[in-house]
Amino acid sequence: MKAARLLLLTFIAPTLVHADIEMVPMVVVANKSARPIADVVGSVVSISADDIDRNMAENFDDLLRYYPSLNIESTGNRFQSSSINIRGIGGNRVAIEVDGIPSTDHFDVGAFSNSARVLPEIDLISHVEILNGPASTLYGSDAIGGVVAVRTWNPDELVSHTEGNDYYKLRIGYDGKNSGQVVSGMAAWQGERFGGLLSLTHRHSEEMNNGDFADIQDELDADSNSIFAKATYLITNGDKITLTAQSAHHTLDSENNALASAGIFKHNTQIMGDDSVDTTRLSLEYQFSSTNALFKENLFRMYHLDSKTEQDTASFKTSRGRAVRQDRYFEYQQKVTGLEFNSHGQVGNHNVVMGFEYSQTQTEELRKLQQTDLITGGITPGLLSEASPLRDFPISKTEEVGLFVQDEIALNSSWKLVPALRFDYYHLKPRKDAIYVSSHPQSEVVSITETAWSPKLGLLHKFNDTVTGYAQYVRGFRAPPFEDANISMDFPLFKIRAIPNPDLQSETSDGFELGFRQIHAESRIEAAVFYTHYNDFIETKVNLGKDATGTTLFQSQNLHKAEIYGLELSYQTDLENWNKHLSSMDIDLKLSATEGNNLETDQPINSISPPQATVNIGWHSPDYKWQVNLVSILTAAKTRVDETKADLYKTPGYAAFDLLVNYQMTRDSEIHFGLFNLTNKEYLRWQDVRNLNPANSIIQSVTQPQRSVSLSFTTTW
Repeated sequence: MKAARLLLLTFIAPTLVHADIEMVPMVVVANKSARPIADVVGSVVSISADDIDRNMAENFDDLLRYYPSLNIESTGNRFQSSSINIRGIGGNRVAIEVDGIPSTDHFDVGAFSNSARVLPEIDLISHVEILNGPASTLYGSDAIGGVVAVRTWNPDELVSHTEGNDYYKLRIGYDGKNSGQVVSGMAAWQGERFGGLLSLTHRHSEEMNNGDFADIQDELDADSNSIFAKATYLITNGDKITLTAQSAHHTLDSENNALASAGIFKHNTQIMGDDSVDTTRLSLEYQFSSTNALFKENLFRMYHLDSKTEQDTASFKTSRGRAVRQDRYFEYQQKVTGLEFNSHGQVGNHNVVMGFEYSQTQTEELRKLQQTDLITGGITPGLLSEASPLRDFPISKTEEVGLFVQDEIALNSSWKLVPALRFDYYHLKPRKDAIYVSSHPQSEVVSITETAWSPKLGLLHKFNDTVTGYAQYVRGFRAPPFEDANISMDFPLFKIRAIPNPDLQSETSDGFELGFRQIHAESRIEAAVFYTHYNDFIETKVNLGKDATGTTLFQSQNLHKAEIYGLELSYQTDLENWNKHLSSMDIDLKLSATEGNNLETDQPINSISPPQATVNIGWHSPDYKWQVNLVSILTAAKTRVDETKADLYKTPGYAAFDLLVNYQMTRDSEIHFGLFNLTNKEYLRWQDVRNLNPANSIIQSVTQPQRSVSLSFTTTW
């Protein structure tokens, strides 16, 4: 059991570091084939299932909370987390993959419509790997900001933890920050050829417990149910077929009374929401080998993903002296179908990875609006001069094709050269149906066809058995997405209109990074400095001013030049290296500082979080039954913001502390206890408030939770 844990420990995860670590962690995301992290060109974060358990993560917000370069982007209201931000780049610019299958896109319009990216149930995860910075060479258009690669459990991995051919796990947990409750069960079995896995998870949670401000936030009542199944078949020669099916249903009921007088909710007396997200995934994977040295190990994958978001909002207000109810319905659906072929081989001193990818995505969005006079009962279709039903962009189909090759060339025992090249083809084809035409009769839609070459060149030097350094250049690419190319909104009452942009160009980036690693049994250190220059960065819905009729026009535009730069540092050591009396203790330090500028306006980029450091001091008993970690989260104030378009709230600096305790009751059962925000600090995260005015009372509703207790019990057999 102890050996299995040590194998899963990773070099930059915030967990206990033991002096007897012998294995160098293996990662896949940087090369699409397993490599020791010491041989990787680029900055990679590796998070194991043990790390997730020890840090008591119940969602991706929890999973990333101790990684300063990684942040969850939040809407600050009932829609909660929307996407992942890496080094100041987030949204749909970060590729999220689950078992190699891409996630759906994030889309929002107005204050009552927001479809977040679909993230997997946390109990299914065996490993998460995050590649920081541009990664278009291996992952295509969606990875200009980085890659989050999630791998779920396989049956044989779970069964290897037992002495028989089957495995069972039950986990029950309580999360005090939002009164969250979880029950998760998993069963796996592995025969000589057939293997199977079945997982069921139910969650219930409420609004965040942020103490004095609880009465001015959305009241939430959330439930989710997830079922996951995987079947494997091992062919005689060692090849393997894997079939995976997943279905998840999430519901969220919300009610808000106090925010009625704030900002965009002014004049509302009550707002109620009824949201749901339904996701299904099917995939077939075939892993096979051949005698050809160039195509030694191969993988073929087919998949289909279907995600549908529905959001109903009922608001009550007084309009022109009469009590009315306004109903808004939002629907957003994406269907993604694709296939992928990857091959890995070695010829002489060349370690080659190559592949082909194809995906087709269909995206539909619909809004319905109406107003009911609560005195007369009369119903008026549409709101604020918007017609109903309507689409904010036409039904869109995108096709993407990618071809890539990467070669790791061992020049000698110390130097390795890593060139790579990718070709991308992107085609956006919109379709105007009767609903779109009726709501936007004057809008012309834009079709886009783009091709791009994305090169990469890396150099790795091995100074000795424990120290390596690397340098790399990476070209990033992102084609104009459907919502930026063809967004169409019209508010005649307010003389506001959003129009498509037929001249929108693809985003490109040139990224440079220098890194250093030292990995040995007693301590590990990694440092990286990076600089990325962006060309034609797409800014959504830019104010173009007024046209001849006095209507204010909005349109997505290219920012011709922008830059992001910074540094990251990670250090772990057993404190016995400092003092022999501290043999049961260790320390883990992480630091990230990132800056960015719009070079056209000489203004900072608002999507970048302030500098942050985490300090994790750990202790374990001699038999490892007890493990205790005290984690400090130290965040600087946000002082540099672009206020040319609006006055923005600037978050003060803060220090928060968490206490994590793990007790191994028996060989097969554990209790995890967490006391979060020990000092009951009132603080705000930049990503939660970065678009809010200082006078907006909504800010107080998104303060982080007050002191809370979490508890989790896990047993396996």
